[in-house]
Amino acid sequence: MKLSVLIPFVSYLLIMLFIGMYAMKRIKTYDDFIIGGRSIGAWVSSFALITSYASGYTYTAAPGMAYTGGWSTMWWATGDAPGNSLSFGLLGRRLRKFSELLGAITLPEYYEKRFKSPGLRLLTSIIIIATVSLHLTAQWQASGILLSVTFGTDYLVGMLIGGVVVLAYTIMGGYLATVYTDFMQGVVMFIGTHILFWSAISKIGGFNELNNQLALINPGLVTPWGPDGSYFGLIAAASPVILIIMGSFGMPHVTVRHLSLKEPDTARKAMLITAIFVALFSFAYYMVGAAGLILLGPGLDNPETSGVLLWFEVLSPVGAGILVSAAVASIMSTADGFLMLLVSTIAHDILNRFLLPNTPQEKRIQIARVITAIIAILSLIVAIKPPAGVFTIVMTVFGGMALAFGIPNIFSVYWKGSTKTGAIACVVLSLTVYVWLTAAGVELFGMSPFMNGLIVAILAFVI
Repeated sequence: MKLSVLIPFVSYLLIMLFIGMYAMKRIKTYDDFIIGGRSIGAWVSSFALITSYASGYTYTAAPGMAYTGGWSTMWWATGDAPGNSLSFGLLGRRLRKFSELLGAITLPEYYEKRFKSPGLRLLTSIIIIATVSLHLTAQWQASGILLSVTFGTDYLVGMLIGGVVVLAYTIMGGYLATVYTDFMQGVVMFIGTHILFWSAISKIGGFNELNNQLALINPGLVTPWGPDGSYFGLIAAASPVILIIMGSFGMPHVTVRHLSLKEPDTARKAMLITAIFVALFSFAYYMVGAAGLILLGPGLDNPETSGVLLWFEVLSPVGAGILVSAAVASIMSTADGFLMLLVSTIAHDILNRFLLPNTPQEKRIQIARVITAIIAILSLIVAIKPPAGVFTIVMTVFGGMALAFGIPNIFSVYWKGSTKTGAIACVVLSLTVYVWLTAAGVELFGMSPFMNGLIVAILAFVI
């Protein structure tokens, strides 16, 4: 193992721990620990949302899609910038305003007070715990795989490195630690991804040569429809765009960033920052895979390794060390968001609301820290031998949660006629229909399970 690769990575981990210690000194109240005391500015909020959304997908699945699909994967990237930025512009400002007026510091609490339904709060809390736990386990698994491949360590060691560091700074600094580290992680991810992308393009000989060589492998790689024509037609092309946009409006660990904004108008500045950085970022991390197809050659056993293998093909050891840090940052930034979401849901929405309603504030912080440790340890244990197909389950749940939470989020801040009956029906029916159609492999009316679920979600909420 070269020190020139290891030193940047270890330095990055130490910085994350120092940020956790700094955030710990700023924790004065229970609200500080759970939601950052609603004190987060535009730049930190923007990067926290971007990195929470990106996850390990940035360096595995996204390049893998471009490795096999070429330019057609831009349909997925097309949804990133408008989805993330409009999440602030259309949802963030109003959700921040309404949540403060209602005195809500979590999404389930907002649902209870907005729809006057304790049952909806309990239902959404259970859904969050059940689904986000799988997501968290998958992030630890990704950490184990990434570090074992990069450094030749045992899978368990790689998993524990990521898990222990995230656990340490989250216990110390709570929500503040997660958003401050997410900001740093976002900077590392942005810089690292562009170093890799432009180094690869330079080695290939520019974009024209990239397209020429892709066309020689398969002409479909340079079309918007893909080698197999899977994106041909309006519905096929629009589905990934809409899915990505709805994910920005619905994923709880993403939308919680709106609740912590310093003030409602902070969302406007965050929207602009997010639009610019995501547009530049998402294009690069997808098309790394297309560059990998040229430089690594076709026939990789696992296309999702194309991004990682490309590091050592085009970068110096120091550059590779930066990319290792960037990849681990993508995992940690999502894992800490999931972990903090689970903590707030269990501590605030279940224990403090239904089981221990009269607990003093200082005791609540202690309970939240204990729960943080318990959740992290349990999810790490599960990740040692994760359930079969955990990543498939995670991607399925992603679309379902985008529907189940996205529609209630949007309608609750724009439509005065929103009701608890509609919200409950939307959550239950959209999630059920989407998961059922996905598991059965059925596309009703020529539409993807997600598009069918979107129609059900809207109809259930309105009718």
